[in-house]
Amino acid sequence: MAPELIYGVGALVLGLGIAYAGWRYATRDKSKDAITEAATREMKEHPDRYEHNRKDFERAAKED
Repeated sequence: MAPELIYGVGALVLGLGIAYAGWRYATRDKSKDAITEAATREMKEHPDRYEHNRKDFERAAKED
């Protein structure tokens, strides 16, 4: 197998991965950003309290 073909296939796979990541970022649910920020802040500032309230954050993230 020629190295040029391997490079071409690798570049194609990498391009598809980048395109998929861009599509996922563009179509994400931006209304969940506040919940994510609150959970991250709670996890870093109060890890023991976060473990206790983790289910609440997960439930809030799943609600539509």
